[in-house]
Amino acid sequence: MSSSSPEKQSRDTDGSQSPTRPQIVGITPRAFVIGLLLVPVMCFWNEYTEVVAQATDLAAMSLIIAVVFALFVLVTLNLLLKRFAPRWAFSQAELMYIYIMQTCSIGISGIGMAQFLVTFTGNIFYYGTPENRWQETFLPAVRPWLLPDPEIVRPFYVGQSTFWKAEHIQGWLAPILVWSLYITVLLGVMLCITVILRRQWMDRERLAFPITQLPLELARDGGSEKFFRSRQMWVGFLIPVVLESLASLNYLYPNVPFFPIKPSDPRLNLTPLFEASPPWNGIGSLQLSFYPLVIGLTYFLPLDVAFSLWFFYLFTKVQNVVVTALGYRDPGASLAMSRMPYIGEQSAGAFVGLALFVLYGMRAQLREVFRRALQRRQTHDEMESAANEAMPYRTALLGMIAGGIFLVGFGMAIGMAWWVPIVFFALFYLYVITFTRIRAEAGLPWGFGPYMNAHDLMKTPAGTSVYTFQTQVGLHMLLWHDLDFRTTMMPNHLEAQKIGIESRMNLRHVAIVILIATVVACLSSWAALLTIYYDYGAASAKVNSWRTSMGNEPWRVLKDVVDNPSKPDPARMQGVLVGMIVTAFLLVMRQRFVGWPFHPTGYAIAGTFTMEWLWCATLVGWLIKWLIVRYGGMAAYRRYIPFFIGLILGDYITGSVWAIYGSVTGVQTYRAFPI
Repeated sequence: MSSSSPEKQSRDTDGSQSPTRPQIVGITPRAFVIGLLLVPVMCFWNEYTEVVAQATDLAAMSLIIAVVFALFVLVTLNLLLKRFAPRWAFSQAELMYIYIMQTCSIGISGIGMAQFLVTFTGNIFYYGTPENRWQETFLPAVRPWLLPDPEIVRPFYVGQSTFWKAEHIQGWLAPILVWSLYITVLLGVMLCITVILRRQWMDRERLAFPITQLPLELARDGGSEKFFRSRQMWVGFLIPVVLESLASLNYLYPNVPFFPIKPSDPRLNLTPLFEASPPWNGIGSLQLSFYPLVIGLTYFLPLDVAFSLWFFYLFTKVQNVVVTALGYRDPGASLAMSRMPYIGEQSAGAFVGLALFVLYGMRAQLREVFRRALQRRQTHDEMESAANEAMPYRTALLGMIAGGIFLVGFGMAIGMAWWVPIVFFALFYLYVITFTRIRAEAGLPWGFGPYMNAHDLMKTPAGTSVYTFQTQVGLHMLLWHDLDFRTTMMPNHLEAQKIGIESRMNLRHVAIVILIATVVACLSSWAALLTIYYDYGAASAKVNSWRTSMGNEPWRVLKDVVDNPSKPDPARMQGVLVGMIVTAFLLVMRQRFVGWPFHPTGYAIAGTFTMEWLWCATLVGWLIKWLIVRYGGMAAYRRYIPFFIGLILGDYITGSVWAIYGSVTGVQTYRAFPI
């Protein structure tokens, strides 16, 4: 669907035919300017919509709603240019440069990033009370340049003020610059890692990258009239338009009937059927859902991946029923036994194990990277093969090492013992590599990391007594970006390179615009959030309270760790080990048996919150694709692609339009995503 066109033929002077490479398209000045100007606009739109209007999450999806909407608008305008002013029309590559700059930047303004960080830096002053003693306990151990001036914090929470006062800007300047530099390096290392992974995952393993399908199809040839004239696409498009619009109208006017498709609807909640009957109450929460978006994306997944996603989620429910039947959940059971079957720990082991096994499986590629990075001269073939990488392997390797040294130094500067940031960032990046692998193979609409994050994994083997008080404070200063992976940028970096290859873009230019957009987004996110909170008040009822409360999490967890030191927990580590062993088993079986249906991606994601709302829609999408391929073959699969593209696009455009309506009118509207 997105494969490159065949190589053109050119005639040599001797009359022979020789293949020439497709022309690589660099970024044009107008695409760069438009993309750059859109970055702060998109960040502010996201902040206002999610924080104030409290409508659809515009940046928390893998296929980012706000950016898809912007691309749809650009493509629509470009179709008009192609008809009435063709010399001014944008090429597919230009549209994709603009798209990439947004996908690799808007997430910085989202949850798990700036929306957690900004409130985290101020909450110790506003929510620190005589009862929790946050200020008395932790402020002496916190470097002052990490936090704002406490004298200018109060109006940030009560509102009816403005950030654009000299004293307010000055009071926030140090944390803005320090944390923006930290985020830039953190994400820059991710970009370097993707350069090393790219060839193995794209050229050799040929992973699916489902998230790239819609933007590539939408922007093909700068916007294709054939695509917009497709009857199948419009049928698929109208289904979510009708369903989401009825639900949105019902939210505003309860008398309007609608069809439930989201797990928040009580009619789709199966939990009451089981909660009163042991051992079936071990199932816990179980909700149905029929997201058109999820069904559409699942159509582009390999069948074994789609099957494993819902199968392993339901298998976790089976495990819970079994341990309940065996008495592990009885009131008198010990804490260690009541945690059986350690689903979160299994997922943590799967995340760490999958990253390690994937890296081991590409050891030949890693040797090649190190060889090229260290050798002084390269052969003509080597230079040809590396001509359109996002950066030379030497640059990627040195960038990763230099960035790692900076991050470790940053950890030491905020109080950690030298070895602690080494362990933390190693675990964090292993988690992110697996998360990126899951996106490349499964293309989930949104994704969470394991319930046992890198911080928890560091505390479990030896307890918390191995960390000094100062180290604990420093380590938890970095917890804000370990709480939610939905806006983690590394998958976007790799998908940008996939889009670049399919659109014959200059990957060096792709890497440059990603880095520039990252810096602009960091500063824009701070400016947008501070402007909003000084106006509306971070502690007022005018903003989303959950986002403000998530800024308390690092301080709350740190207080609990200090007040209740934990001992080594071998039982939880056994759960982690089981997760690694099962992942290894699944990988080996896939290699040895053709048609093995169980994919380790499904097992890894089963122990996260990801599939709670997605499993049913994923099952529906898998079943539809299985029936189409089983009875119609690949020809039928390709024939129905426009319909499923329409499902995704219609869901996104409808959600975006209602989000804009809510932002403009100030009316809280139906949340199309996530629930």
